[in-house]
Amino acid sequence: MKSRQLIIAPEALEDLETIYSGIAADNPAAAVAFVQDLTNQLEKLAVLGITGASREWVSPGLRAFPYRERCFYFRIDDDSFVLLRVLHGKQDVTSQFAE
Repeated sequence: MKSRQLIIAPEALEDLETIYSGIAADNPAAAVAFVQDLTNQLEKLAVLGITGASREWVSPGLRAFPYRERCFYFRIDDDSFVLLRVLHGKQDVTSQFAE
């Protein structure tokens, strides 16, 4: 496994902001802690070179890694781990990647 640079796409950043906002309405401290935990996990995945599971049937080159009822969707190359989306496990993945 090879360490890669974490790159967060605008859509994934929006997902993280939406997650934060949804939790912060009731508990701002919990929202900060949860989003920080997600971010820490993403950094670990990139540094450790985790490749996740293929989701080629959704979109070419797409990979996935579940974590805390969310799923990270990303693509990797030799040097980069590009986070595309952070979705709840119950969200329809195929509609999020429809072209």
